[in-house]
Amino acid sequence: MSKKHSRTSQPLKRGRNRQLRIRGQLRSDPDLGRIARTVVAIAVAQAEKEAQEQVERRAERQETDHE
Repeated sequence: MSKKHSRTSQPLKRGRNRQLRIRGQLRSDPDLGRIARTVVAIAVAQAEKEAQEQVERRAERQETDHE
C-alpha cells in the first residue's frame, strides 16, 4: 500500500489535473521565472564584461597618449 493511501481512505479521483509520470519521475512544468532570471543575469554579466573591456581600452589609449 502506498504512503499516500490508507486502507480506510477513499482512492484519489483522477481528472484533468492528473499528474503524469515519465520514466518513474514526476514531470513538473518548467520554472519560467527561474529561466528568465538566468537569461537576464547572463545578459548583465556580458554587459559588465564589455564595459570593463572598454574601460581597459580607454586606459591603455591614455597611457600611450601620455608617453
